[in-house]
Amino acid sequence: MEKRDYYEVLGVKKDASKDELKKAYRKLVKKYHPDVNKEADSEEKFKEVQEAYETLSDDGKRKAYDQYGHAGTAGFNPGAGNGYEYQGTPFDMGDIFNTFFGGNTEFSSGFGFDFGGRAGSPREDIGSDIRYRVRVSFDEAMRGGEYKIKIKRDERCEKCDGSGSEDGKKKECPVCKGTGRERQVRNTILGQMAVMSTCSNCQGTGTIIENACKQCKGTGVKSLEESLTIKIPAGAYDGMVLRFRGGGNVGRNGGSVGDLYIEIEVEASSKFERRGNDIYSQESIPVYTAVLGDTISVKTIFEDVKLKIPKGTQSGTIFKLKGKGCPIFNEKGERGDQYVRINVEIPTRLNRREKELWDKLSKEY
Repeated sequence: MEKRDYYEVLGVKKDASKDELKKAYRKLVKKYHPDVNKEADSEEKFKEVQEAYETLSDDGKRKAYDQYGHAGTAGFNPGAGNGYEYQGTPFDMGDIFNTFFGGNTEFSSGFGFDFGGRAGSPREDIGSDIRYRVRVSFDEAMRGGEYKIKIKRDERCEKCDGSGSEDGKKKECPVCKGTGRERQVRNTILGQMAVMSTCSNCQGTGTIIENACKQCKGTGVKSLEESLTIKIPAGAYDGMVLRFRGGGNVGRNGGSVGDLYIEIEVEASSKFERRGNDIYSQESIPVYTAVLGDTISVKTIFEDVKLKIPKGTQSGTIFKLKGKGCPIFNEKGERGDQYVRINVEIPTRLNRREKELWDKLSKEY
């Protein structure tokens, strides 16, 4: 079944602000949640709303969607050897319940379900993601290649191996008794639920450090500046986001490492206009070439090619150069097309000889 327009799914205009998107999203997830809405298609609509919001709430994804539609947000993985993939976020039920209740919470209820993890196990912080914007020329985006950047990120402290403790010793948190969570019971639209929130005393670790590491001050992490070489794929477009798994900040308390997201900003070209994978350009020819015909040289993104101009070509005529457009992702060697619009130059100043010739020609018609 063909996907619906994401703006239509959320019931917002294409210029909707982030606050308007969030408001529409929260209203719809409550409306279509399977435990509230018993209609047969409620779960499908629930997932559709989640997918639409996940795309439109992210600036990079929204830009790609606005320019290329659903194709612009499709999964993209040029190969494990390149170390990057096109960004895509999995469906997360825990995130939905945070929308209902807010904060770092987990839920259980008389309905017999749990969301967000296993109660009773100390929380490990997932490392935060890093976002970095790279500005490249139009030519660099078309050809692709390596690009050097410098980023600042958090790495696990070597002295305490990320524990945050100088001597490696920790004691059980007296508030949560080592679980990392505090339990509260709340009345919600889904019934009575036990809400397991992060312990405020130990921040979810379940333990307390008595002797903090002198190097990291008990955080378990240290900041560093790192030089990286990233590979930009040929045909990259403005607003494209590359995801480097494990390139973000390290998580505290032994948590996993976040990801690095590179957003590509492509400078506009004075010669070419990109539309999807196709290229549009213009060429001006003198009036006699339009009348008599000729072969002209046309610039494409990679090389100059010959284009035959037939006799009697009119201004505004468009010629197609097959396979001379942008490189197409995941299709090695494949490219879009280039469309060349011809502009016939009409002389505005004539010398005596030229005027005589035009006068003579006009009298013969």
